[in-house]
Amino acid sequence: MEKYKRHQIFWKIIRFIAPSVLKPLYKYSYELAPKLEPPYLVFSNHNGDLDPALVALSFPQQMYFVASEHVYRAGFASKILRFVFEPIAKRKGTADAVTVMKSIRALREGKNVCIFPEGQKSFNGITGEINIATGKLVKASKASLVTYKLEGGYFTTPRWGKGIRKGKMHGSIVNIYNKEDLEKLSPEEITDLVKKDLYEDAYQKQSQTPIAYKGKNLAEGIEHALCICPECKQIDTLFSKKNSVFCKNCDFTTSIDIYGYFDENCKFKTVLQWDEFQQEELKKLIQEKSSEKSEFIFSDDEVTLKTVKAEHQEEIIGTGKFSMFTDKFIFNSVKDEKEISLEIPQKNIVDISMYGKQALVFSDNNGNYYELTSKNIINVRKFIFCFKYLK
Repeated sequence: MEKYKRHQIFWKIIRFIAPSVLKPLYKYSYELAPKLEPPYLVFSNHNGDLDPALVALSFPQQMYFVASEHVYRAGFASKILRFVFEPIAKRKGTADAVTVMKSIRALREGKNVCIFPEGQKSFNGITGEINIATGKLVKASKASLVTYKLEGGYFTTPRWGKGIRKGKMHGSIVNIYNKEDLEKLSPEEITDLVKKDLYEDAYQKQSQTPIAYKGKNLAEGIEHALCICPECKQIDTLFSKKNSVFCKNCDFTTSIDIYGYFDENCKFKTVLQWDEFQQEELKKLIQEKSSEKSEFIFSDDEVTLKTVKAEHQEEIIGTGKFSMFTDKFIFNSVKDEKEISLEIPQKNIVDISMYGKQALVFSDNNGNYYELTSKNIINVRKFIFCFKYLK
């Protein structure tokens, strides 16, 4: 109880201070939530690292946020985060029943919980996948549900990009569903309502009401989102500098403007269109491979593979080459003058995901939780897409 009171006090302090920082920083406006009877669940779409703080400005009553497990591995910053907010940790790339149980327990204790059900920030401006587990959680919680939408976040802080672009952001409540009405609905029906309420197509809105998002180095980091050249169709040959994108394999070059659009040198006007193209190209790549034998797809060098234990402890396996085949992942490295070769059959992988711009995480049916990172710019989305397509 004492800990809960501390969290409530910090919530009030931060809600008092944060508007003076976040409103000018993000050109952010928001609507205040009406007085709500706790406990309630808040579901919001997700585009930026500070989305929890932006959502919090609309809710005077304290909430607990579900956050990626990696925030518990940030040293002193993690200790402060736990002391002030104590977020509910979610292991991406796993079937994490513990997170669901902790969320339900908090709600049944009369506390409010906020979740970003996509589990990911958008790389292309479209709201991500929201699965049936969302509706099941609402049913099990027996709490009211508030759906909340953030608009303009994709262009303000694109997941793949660097820095903040000054344009316009807005946060507002979409719908409030009381627990009596939710009891009459199935998990599938609730999930469909959430999908509808949270759906955002950033480029569609931008085409209807263009807003300039001004900043520096507008193209830098786009390799995190896009990995296939639209001209030569080679993988991992793109690189960015300032406002431009280049290909190392051919003479393709394009630039991105303050409205988020590519110039006439690119056959695609938006990141979304380019992303849809590369997904089709990756499908073709997989379809060309034999289903009868193990075939190499692609790899990344100079990557670090580690395991993460239940209490957030990391154990580095090594730094080396991570390769994807049609039926397995293989990691090759040298550590303490010893060669390491780790083979992980894809049939043993429970789930795969990522956090940040390029941290790949996945778990296997032996309870191992792996994390792949690199000091260089890499695109791990290709691994996730091909794995799910092969499944």
